[in-house]
Amino acid sequence: MANYQVLFSGEVSQQADEDAVRDNLARELGIDARKARQLFSGRTVVIKSQLNHEEALALQQLLGECGAISRVKDLTPKNANVADFRVDRRSSQTAAQQTLRDVTAAHGDCPRCGHMQLEASHCAHCGVDIVAARREQHKEDLIIEKKIRELRGPRTISIEKPDEVVPAEIPELPGQRGGVLGWFKKSS
Repeated sequence: MANYQVLFSGEVSQQADEDAVRDNLARELGIDARKARQLFSGRTVVIKSQLNHEEALALQQLLGECGAISRVKDLTPKNANVADFRVDRRSSQTAAQQTLRDVTAAHGDCPRCGHMQLEASHCAHCGVDIVAARREQHKEDLIIEKKIRELRGPRTISIEKPDEVVPAEIPELPGQRGGVLGWFKKSS
C-alpha cells in the first residue's frame, strides 16, 4: 500500500559536510538552492509521500548516500479497511512538486535582513518586528515617490504664439498615474 512518507529534519551524518549534503540533495531532488537551504531550517519536512514501503526505503537509502539522515513514516491507520482509502493517480513528479510547494507555502522573507522563515510576528534571524518593518518600508516608499514627484515639478511646457508665451499642461500617459513606484503596486 502506498501510504509511507520520507521525512527529513536537517540532520546529516557525522562524516558529511552540511554544504555538500545540501548540494547533493538539491541535485537528487531536482530543487533549487533556496529550497535546499529550507530543508535545513530545523523543521521536519516531508520529502516525498504516498510511497509504498520499498520505494520509501529506497529513497531513504538514496538520501543516506547523499549524507542526509531521514526516516520513513507509516501513515496506515491500525485496524483500517484497505477499501476505505482513495487511490491518488498523480505522477510521482507531480506529487513531489506539490510536496515542495506545501513546504514553502507558509514562508515569508524578513523586510530587513531577507531571512526566509515561517510567517511570524518577529524575524528569527535579526529580531525585527516584521509587521512594523513592512509598514515602515511602505511609508519610506511613499516618501520617495512624493520626493520624485516634487523633483519633477509641474508638468508644463511653453507654447509660443506670435505675441505671447502660454504655459500648457502635459497630459499624463496611461499607466503613468502612480508615479515612479506605481508600476510596483500594479505588478503585485
